[in-house]
Amino acid sequence: MRLNGVQRLLETGLIISTFAAVFILCALISFDPADPAWSQTSFSEVRNVTGAAGAWIADILLLTFGWLAYFVPAAIQVFGYLLFKQPHKIFQLDYTTLALRVIGFALFITSATAISSINFDDIYNFSSGGVIGDVIATAMMPAFNFTGTSILLLCFFFAGLTLLTGVSWVQFVDFLGDWVVRIYRVITSQLKGWLHRERVAIEEKPINEPSIEGDLNDQDKITFTEPAPTSATKAKRFTADQIETTPQHSPFDDLDDILDQEINFSAIDDEPMDTAAALNALDQSYVAEPEKPVTTVVSPARPMPKPKSTYQPPPTAKEKFEQLLEEKPPSTPLPTLDLLDRPDKAKNPISPEELEAVSRLVETKLLDFNVQATVVAVYPGPVVTRFELDLAPGIKVSKITGLAKDLARSLSAVSVRVVEVIPGKTYVGIELPNKHREIVRLSEVIDAPKFEQNPSPLTMVLGKDIAGEPICADLGKMPHLLVAGTTGSGKSVGVNVMILSLLYKSGPDDVRMIMIDPKMLELSVYEGIPHLLCEVVTDMKEAANALRWCVGEMERRYKLMSALGVRNLKGYNQKVMDAKEAGHPILDPLFKDTDGMKEGPDELGKLPSIVVVIDEFADMMMIVGKKVEELIARIAQKARAAGIHLILATQRPSVDVITGLIKANIPTRMAFQVSSKIDSRTILDQQGAENLLGMGDMLYLPPGTSVPIRVHGAFVDDHEVHAVVNDWKARAKPNYIDEILNGDATEDILLPGEASENADEESDPLYDEAVSFVIETGKVSVSSVQRKLRVGYNRAARLVEQMETSGIVSAPGHNGARDVLVPNGGAN
Repeated sequence: MRLNGVQRLLETGLIISTFAAVFILCALISFDPADPAWSQTSFSEVRNVTGAAGAWIADILLLTFGWLAYFVPAAIQVFGYLLFKQPHKIFQLDYTTLALRVIGFALFITSATAISSINFDDIYNFSSGGVIGDVIATAMMPAFNFTGTSILLLCFFFAGLTLLTGVSWVQFVDFLGDWVVRIYRVITSQLKGWLHRERVAIEEKPINEPSIEGDLNDQDKITFTEPAPTSATKAKRFTADQIETTPQHSPFDDLDDILDQEINFSAIDDEPMDTAAALNALDQSYVAEPEKPVTTVVSPARPMPKPKSTYQPPPTAKEKFEQLLEEKPPSTPLPTLDLLDRPDKAKNPISPEELEAVSRLVETKLLDFNVQATVVAVYPGPVVTRFELDLAPGIKVSKITGLAKDLARSLSAVSVRVVEVIPGKTYVGIELPNKHREIVRLSEVIDAPKFEQNPSPLTMVLGKDIAGEPICADLGKMPHLLVAGTTGSGKSVGVNVMILSLLYKSGPDDVRMIMIDPKMLELSVYEGIPHLLCEVVTDMKEAANALRWCVGEMERRYKLMSALGVRNLKGYNQKVMDAKEAGHPILDPLFKDTDGMKEGPDELGKLPSIVVVIDEFADMMMIVGKKVEELIARIAQKARAAGIHLILATQRPSVDVITGLIKANIPTRMAFQVSSKIDSRTILDQQGAENLLGMGDMLYLPPGTSVPIRVHGAFVDDHEVHAVVNDWKARAKPNYIDEILNGDATEDILLPGEASENADEESDPLYDEAVSFVIETGKVSVSSVQRKLRVGYNRAARLVEQMETSGIVSAPGHNGARDVLVPNGGAN
């Protein structure tokens, strides 16, 4: 079949529109933000499969419409079909219909882009609603807020869709209501059938009748009469030898009588019905109808006891409502993201034109200081924007570093941070703060695949980097973390974010915690979660006991791993679980029956990782003293393989708090804003933290590298913390270990060279020699014992004090002298 001239043109146009839609779709799918296009400049190679033209088209569509740009190919195809395949339908439209469709199309596009702008995340560097949606949403939000704007935009959306397509929403509601009624009838019929079968099964159970002497004649038979069945409640009748009962009246029966009548869903009401009056009448008929008593006719000579019915009536509506109000534990294994605040819409108020202008300004200001450099790349982030510079030959990086304050002054910025080395690049970075700072919410980072797909139970959320990418860290690989920053820099919020991310990642079977909070404010909110090994520690003496218990637990785990021939906690748990699955559980190799009450060793179970969080360990070191530093150093040195990890936070980053012993064993550090370069060097061994912006802005030094990463910490509010804590409290109760705080299990755990406070000094191997020396000479003093035995002053003083306790020497007099109370020869 050959086509005539007009048909050829129409079909050719249809083919062109189809391939144009395919071309635009391929351009959108393969769009790369780094490609040179209309909204940005770049010297990199075009990666779009449709070439530079496709990159420009995709860039313009995404910039204008946002997410709706992906519907443009479908719209072109539909328009091409209507225009070229069915042109007669186009010409049949009158001007009124055409004008209404144009108005509807405009309403549909503007409202859809505005809805996308305020509800969805940005796409690449463009707004989710494009320029159109941003303009409309920005104009409406100050006047109507989020809720009012959403309602108005939905109204415009459905109105525009009706004007454009002619869809009748009333008919749609009629259709939907008809299906709801049908589904309800099916469910109620199935429910009544199930109740009927259950009632029959209960009533057909045999009833043990008491034996009665003699024979019953016909007039002595027991007769149970029942009320006449109504149209809604039909009685179940049995044979003459069975008991006749009346089924329980159900409110669904009368409701079915109402629903059996024809319900007409239409735009025009034939006859209005007072629904409230009908339901009230139904309720009154059900409540007012009394249950008729069962009458019996028995012989007075031989009474028979009334059989007891085992049928239990269904719960009333009030009882069901009370059951629904009862608090039930959550059904999900871990808390849901509904407990956290919804992330704010990601906005970058810096337009490409502004980025280009700032880039030229940076080059100009550097040229004023005789530094020739070219901005080759710009990375706008939620808080700062990084400009990567290609320096001219012969320009040293140190020259730009020394110009940081001058650049901040000339660019009217709060601070400027110079990144001397960018891994994998030959460029130098300059980070400038944005005019409008965005808040990084915890929910948007936890929802990222980088956190969800990490298999480690110790995965923690930190925030986002300068490019807006989520940053997560594995505490098991750190294996300890040092956090420092001045007051108000976001340190406590960062610690809360890390704790909440652990609560979102692992249950108490995988991770247990010990929290030490000298300020009694920051960590006390976590009291009662099942992850805690003990109550939140606020007494510093109990804190020392808790750290000492960690040392003892570390030693015990090392002995277990040595006995099983594994190298770390992961290998230990894997071997124990494999043995249990094989049906040959491993018994405790360290079992000792000290009291003779146990039958044998227990089976080994899975050991969780232990995270010790200390909010302000500088205050703890001031109160407890040097012991805490030694305990922390010992845990940091050895506890990695045992699955015990430290998170130390302090607001005083000085050398007397962050000592060399602690820094040597904790390579992973996190520095928030500090007041001086000295504090920055104390934390990171390099400067840079003094130029941070505060409010969660940090430098994160990962393990195994000396180049810090700038991270904008996630923010979590107090009500979010309470919501997650209450969720875990509803799941399980904590199982505290009392020995952690009271020190009963840690009396024998001593540091090298440390003696127990309650130990008997007579166990000192030099005690007998000291007593013999004092009795033979008849004189006693700490200095003489020290010189004779060649020991330290403290040890000699302890020996003399023990002699006083044993009654060998007297207490010191007014001049400090002591008398020997045991005569010569009485040393034994």
